[in-house]
Amino acid sequence: MKTKDRNYFYEVIKYFYDFIKKNFISINWYESSIGKKKILRKKGIKLIVLKSKKGINKLNINEYFEKYQFKLERFRKGINFLVLVNNKEFLSSGWIYYGREWSISEIQKNIILKKQYLLFDFETPHDVRKKGYYTLLLKLIRYKYKNKKLVIYTQSNNAASNKAIKKSGFKFVRKMYA
Repeated sequence: MKTKDRNYFYEVIKYFYDFIKKNFISINWYESSIGKKKILRKKGIKLIVLKSKKGINKLNINEYFEKYQFKLERFRKGINFLVLVNNKEFLSSGWIYYGREWSISEIQKNIILKKQYLLFDFETPHDVRKKGYYTLLLKLIRYKYKNKKLVIYTQSNNAASNKAIKKSGFKFVRKMYA
Protein backbone atom coordinates (compact mmCIF):
# COMPACT_ATOMS: atom_id res chain seq x y z
CA MET A 1 0.00 0.00 0.00
CA LYS A 2 1.35 3.40 -0.96
CA THR A 3 1.95 6.06 1.69
CA LYS A 4 -0.74 8.31 0.21
CA ASP A 5 -3.30 5.48 0.27
CA ARG A 6 -2.27 4.50 3.79
CA ASN A 7 -2.74 8.09 5.06
CA TYR A 8 -6.17 8.28 3.42
CA PHE A 9 -7.11 4.92 4.99
CA TYR A 10 -6.07 6.15 8.46
CA GLU A 11 -8.03 9.38 7.99
CA VAL A 12 -11.17 7.41 7.10
CA ILE A 13 -10.73 5.13 10.12
CA LYS A 14 -10.18 8.14 12.39
CA TYR A 15 -13.30 9.82 11.01
CA PHE A 16 -15.45 6.74 11.74
CA TYR A 17 -13.87 6.30 15.18
CA ASP A 18 -14.60 9.94 16.08
CA PHE A 19 -18.14 9.62 14.69
CA ILE A 20 -18.85 6.50 16.77
CA LYS A 21 -17.29 8.00 19.88
CA LYS A 22 -19.23 11.24 19.53
CA ASN A 23 -22.59 9.62 18.82
CA PHE A 24 -22.56 6.33 20.69
CA ILE A 25 -20.33 6.67 23.77
CA SER A 26 -22.10 8.30 26.66
CA ILE A 27 -21.93 8.43 30.42
CA ASN A 28 -24.65 8.29 33.03
CA TRP A 29 -24.48 11.01 35.71
CA TYR A 30 -25.81 10.29 39.20
CA GLU A 31 -26.25 12.42 42.30
CA SER A 32 -26.75 11.60 45.94
CA SER A 33 -29.10 13.51 48.12
CA ILE A 34 -27.93 14.46 51.58
CA GLY A 35 -29.18 11.75 53.89
CA LYS A 36 -28.62 10.19 57.26
CA LYS A 37 -29.50 6.57 56.55
CA LYS A 38 -27.51 4.18 58.76
CA ILE A 39 -25.56 1.44 56.99
CA LEU A 40 -25.49 -2.13 58.21
CA ARG A 41 -21.84 -2.97 58.65
CA LYS A 42 -20.28 -6.35 58.08
CA LYS A 43 -17.79 -7.56 60.64
CA GLY A 44 -14.19 -6.66 59.74
CA ILE A 45 -15.16 -4.64 56.66
CA LYS A 46 -14.46 -0.92 56.76
CA LEU A 47 -13.94 2.14 54.62
CA ILE A 48 -10.55 3.81 54.81
CA VAL A 49 -9.79 7.22 53.33
CA LEU A 50 -6.16 7.79 52.32
CA LYS A 51 -5.12 11.41 51.91
CA SER A 52 -1.47 10.61 51.14
CA LYS A 53 0.85 7.77 50.14
CA LYS A 54 1.71 7.02 53.78
CA GLY A 55 -1.04 4.46 54.40
CA ILE A 56 -0.42 2.35 51.31
CA ASN A 57 2.00 -0.10 52.95
CA LYS A 58 -0.22 -0.62 56.00
CA LEU A 59 -3.24 -1.65 53.93
CA ASN A 60 -1.70 -4.28 51.67
CA ILE A 61 -2.63 -2.30 48.53
CA ASN A 62 0.89 -2.07 47.10
CA GLU A 63 -0.14 -4.23 44.15
CA TYR A 64 -2.78 -1.67 43.10
CA PHE A 65 -0.25 1.16 43.05
CA GLU A 66 2.40 -0.97 41.35
CA LYS A 67 -0.10 -1.52 38.54
CA TYR A 68 -1.25 2.13 38.51
CA GLN A 69 1.80 4.15 39.56
CA PHE A 70 0.52 7.21 37.71
CA LYS A 71 -2.40 7.42 40.16
CA LEU A 72 -0.03 8.32 43.01
CA GLU A 73 0.13 11.82 41.50
CA ARG A 74 -3.51 12.31 42.52
CA PHE A 75 -2.53 12.63 46.18
CA ARG A 76 -0.56 15.80 45.36
CA LYS A 77 -3.71 17.28 43.83
CA GLY A 78 -5.68 16.73 47.04
CA ILE A 79 -7.64 13.78 45.65
CA ASN A 80 -8.35 11.10 48.27
CA PHE A 81 -8.26 7.33 47.79
CA LEU A 82 -11.24 5.41 49.18
CA VAL A 83 -10.62 1.77 50.05
CA LEU A 84 -12.96 -0.96 51.26
CA VAL A 85 -10.99 -3.54 53.22
CA ASN A 86 -11.71 -6.66 55.21
CA ASN A 87 -8.93 -7.09 57.77
CA LYS A 88 -6.44 -5.49 55.35
CA GLU A 89 -7.74 -7.48 52.35
CA PHE A 90 -8.40 -5.11 49.45
CA LEU A 91 -12.05 -5.45 48.32
CA SER A 92 -12.87 -2.34 46.28
CA SER A 93 -11.64 1.21 45.76
CA GLY A 94 -12.28 4.57 44.17
CA TRP A 95 -11.32 8.22 44.34
CA ILE A 96 -13.03 11.37 45.64
CA TYR A 97 -12.34 14.86 44.32
CA TYR A 98 -13.53 18.25 45.50
CA GLY A 99 -12.98 21.21 43.23
CA ARG A 100 -14.57 23.54 40.69
CA GLU A 101 -13.95 21.79 37.40
CA TRP A 102 -13.52 18.22 36.17
CA SER A 103 -12.68 16.68 32.81
CA ILE A 104 -14.59 13.52 31.88
CA SER A 105 -12.07 11.74 29.67
CA GLU A 106 -14.55 9.17 28.35
CA ILE A 107 -16.45 11.87 26.47
CA GLN A 108 -13.80 14.64 26.36
CA LYS A 109 -16.00 17.09 28.23
CA ASN A 110 -15.22 19.56 31.00
CA ILE A 111 -17.88 20.10 33.63
CA ILE A 112 -18.32 22.61 36.43
CA LEU A 113 -18.95 21.10 39.86
CA LYS A 114 -21.30 23.05 42.09
CA LYS A 115 -19.97 22.37 45.60
CA GLN A 116 -20.12 18.65 44.82
CA TYR A 117 -17.74 15.85 45.71
CA LEU A 118 -16.99 13.78 42.63
CA LEU A 119 -16.52 10.02 42.93
CA PHE A 120 -14.59 8.38 40.10
CA ASP A 121 -12.30 5.57 38.93
CA PHE A 122 -13.67 2.68 40.99
CA GLU A 123 -12.28 -0.81 40.78
CA THR A 124 -13.00 -4.15 42.39
CA PRO A 125 -10.45 -6.97 41.91
CA HIS A 126 -11.68 -9.74 39.62
CA ASP A 127 -11.55 -12.43 42.30
CA VAL A 128 -14.02 -10.59 44.58
CA ARG A 129 -16.43 -9.19 41.99
CA LYS A 130 -20.18 -9.90 42.08
CA LYS A 131 -20.18 -10.05 45.89
CA GLY A 132 -21.65 -6.60 46.49
CA TYR A 133 -18.45 -4.89 47.62
CA TYR A 134 -18.70 -2.01 45.15
CA THR A 135 -22.28 -1.31 46.26
CA LEU A 136 -21.24 -1.54 49.92
CA LEU A 137 -18.31 0.80 49.31
CA LEU A 138 -20.62 3.38 47.73
CA LYS A 139 -23.09 3.07 50.62
CA LEU A 140 -20.32 3.58 53.17
CA ILE A 141 -19.04 6.59 51.23
CA ARG A 142 -22.54 8.07 51.18
CA TYR A 143 -22.79 7.55 54.94
CA LYS A 144 -19.33 8.99 55.68
CA TYR A 145 -20.02 12.05 53.52
CA LYS A 146 -23.70 12.25 54.49
CA ASN A 147 -23.67 16.04 54.77
CA LYS A 148 -22.02 16.50 51.35
CA LYS A 149 -23.48 16.39 47.88
CA LEU A 150 -21.87 13.50 46.01
CA VAL A 151 -21.85 12.86 42.27
CA ILE A 152 -20.65 9.85 40.31
CA TYR A 153 -20.61 8.84 36.67
CA THR A 154 -20.01 5.72 34.64
CA GLN A 155 -20.20 4.69 31.04
CA SER A 156 -23.77 4.03 29.96
CA ASN A 157 -22.91 0.56 28.70
CA ASN A 158 -21.34 -0.55 32.01
CA ALA A 159 -24.38 -2.44 33.31
CA ALA A 160 -22.75 -3.74 36.50
CA SER A 161 -21.54 -0.30 37.58
CA ASN A 162 -24.87 1.39 36.76
CA LYS A 163 -26.72 -1.26 38.78
CA ALA A 164 -24.41 -0.88 41.81
CA ILE A 165 -24.62 2.92 41.74
CA LYS A 166 -28.44 2.85 41.71
CA LYS A 167 -28.58 0.13 44.37
CA SER A 168 -26.36 2.19 46.67
CA GLY A 169 -28.83 5.09 46.65
CA PHE A 170 -27.63 7.40 43.89
CA LYS A 171 -30.26 8.86 41.58
CA PHE A 172 -29.83 9.02 37.81
CA VAL A 173 -29.78 12.65 36.65
CA ARG A 174 -28.82 12.65 32.97
CA LYS A 175 -26.97 11.04 30.12
CA MET A 176 -24.04 12.98 28.67
CA TYR A 177 -22.45 12.64 25.23
CA ALA A 178 -19.23 13.94 23.73
